Amino acid sequence: MNRWLLPLALALPCIAETAPLHVVVMDPLALQLSCTCVKGTGQRRYDLLAAHLQKALGREVKLTFDESLALALQRTGGKTDLIIGKDAVVRADAAKAALQLRRLASLTDAQGLTGLRGVILVPKASQITAMRDLAGKRISLGPVEDEEAHAAAKSLLQEHKLTSRIDIHVASSMDAAALAMSDGESHAAVVSSFLPVLLEGCGKLERGSTRILGETASVPFIRVFATDAVNAELEVKITAALASVTTSPSLLEALESKSGFVSRHDDPPSGWPDWRGPERSGHVTNLPATLPSQLTPRWTLALTGPPMAGTAVSGERLIIPDKSADAKRDIFHCVDSKDGRGIWQLEYDAPGDMEYTNAPRATPVIHDGLVYLQGAHGHLHCVDLATGRVVWRRHLFADFKAEPLTWGASVSPLIVGDKLIIAPGAKDASVVALNRKTGAVIWQAPGNAAAYSAFMPATFDGVTQIIGYDSGSLGAWQPQTGARLWTLIPPDASDFNVTTPVIIGNQLLLATENNGTRLYRFDGKGRVVPEPVLKNDDLAPDTCTPAVAGQRVFATAYGELFCLDLNGLKTLWHQKDDMFHDHCHIIASDNRLLLWTANGDLLLLDATAKDFRPLAKIRPFTDKHPDSLGHPALADGRLYLRSSKELACFQFE
Repeated sequence: MNRWLLPLALALPCIAETAPLHVVVMDPLALQLSCTCVKGTGQRRYDLLAAHLQKALGREVKLTFDESLALALQRTGGKTDLIIGKDAVVRADAAKAALQLRRLASLTDAQGLTGLRGVILVPKASQITAMRDLAGKRISLGPVEDEEAHAAAKSLLQEHKLTSRIDIHVASSMDAAALAMSDGESHAAVVSSFLPVLLEGCGKLERGSTRILGETASVPFIRVFATDAVNAELEVKITAALASVTTSPSLLEALESKSGFVSRHDDPPSGWPDWRGPERSGHVTNLPATLPSQLTPRWTLALTGPPMAGTAVSGERLIIPDKSADAKRDIFHCVDSKDGRGIWQLEYDAPGDMEYTNAPRATPVIHDGLVYLQGAHGHLHCVDLATGRVVWRRHLFADFKAEPLTWGASVSPLIVGDKLIIAPGAKDASVVALNRKTGAVIWQAPGNAAAYSAFMPATFDGVTQIIGYDSGSLGAWQPQTGARLWTLIPPDASDFNVTTPVIIGNQLLLATENNGTRLYRFDGKGRVVPEPVLKNDDLAPDTCTPAVAGQRVFATAYGELFCLDLNGLKTLWHQKDDMFHDHCHIIASDNRLLLWTANGDLLLLDATAKDFRPLAKIRPFTDKHPDSLGHPALADGRLYLRSSKELACFQFE
């Protein structure tokens, strides 16, 4: 980003005679290196982090802000102990300066992620609507050191076989790339995913003048590096001090971070630790080009309950919700993800009839060495992932005086910083925030009965919020206090509210059975504008959450698979088939889809095709009707699928 450079040395009062700790900050979202035009974005307060480190280490901390490590070192006289900045940029500058670095930690963003994607921008009025339309056009990439806008962009272009068919221009900065596109010098530009809203905020791009054509794969973003000036003893102390940031909500907010710093050993894994994956988006970087005619499982595990809930996996731990054969006990299995070997099991009484069986519905949530397990009758357990020890337990209905739901407690808990967000649906506790480590109530918000849809963490117009349905509306809650920020009541209020809201940049996509598919924008202050900017009445799913692949939206509804154009929300094609009549889960990459139907059909589709174009279709289980409503998990080259009798692990590279 072509920011006005503000090299700044900030020295906090010395509290010890020990030599100061010199920290160079190169984070493009630091307050001193970004613009302040968008509230809550690009205003990271590293001075508050310095105060935190100074208190923890007992020594003075000096900060130097600069986009260039060479310039920063000129100002520090060559002294630096820590460098905090974009991974690729820091490594490139350190190599030029002949500095040896060790990575200590990564900073999570507002969604808890440590990666960054590049986005391909085109003018809103452009005739370019798909990646293939870039053929013969000029595209401006960011500099080589901006990996997400250069190397990752080239990989994406190569994947679409465009590298030799386009004119690639390498701009001096990502700002320059965007301006070249805006001025008509290029047809498209690749910039960091955080940049468009900042360019609009500071007036470099006209608001609403561009749209996103595609995304690159994720690359590492903000990392903390130590130089050789940091010895082993000090490194341990610094790492501990960085890890403790997660205990300070105010510091997390100041750093625009969900979970603070994670160590080099604890970077969010390439696993499937939550509902619809790491970001609750149902999106992965890559899906295979084809499938074998028959998938042979690496291993299987016999189960006794109906497959209603998804599985979750992190590293070597795979968590599988289950029900006893007599339907009287909830069971959660923890097995080795590589071979299915049992590690631990949680089992407790949970009798009582319920529509669509009484088996658990909520996908387990794995975070920071703990896993959160929720049963259909409202039992909630926090369990140590390594040992299976119950850390704390709650009951959604009994503890908060809520009425049990007709179809059971289905809302997977949501991690927001130090909080676990749950939805009991009680009059005085419609939504509740618990301390995720102790189970203690932090706040509870009054409201309506619960719905069946998962909540989503989001930041709109710089306002961090929790988005989710209750029985009659969609709403947003302030994560720190539980205050209701806004309410959206649809024209037809009879939706069951099962599908998950889909966040697309600074817009929100909703799809329900009685109100169709709608795209909403926000008012600049983090509140939804009640009238949708786009609407499609064709796609009206009752249970299938839409998946976004490139600039297309896919979902099934009542026996049809629909493909919509995200830019205009027009139906591009739809395909009738009995396999789409019941529920369907969709995992998307930018150019392919993986569909898992309730009847046991596994399909791989070309997401860029002009019509329904299966690349492969197989039935992994021999059961004629496996009746699988559980969401698949895709992690580390392995696909985990449920049938009515077992879980199977398939090698899937």
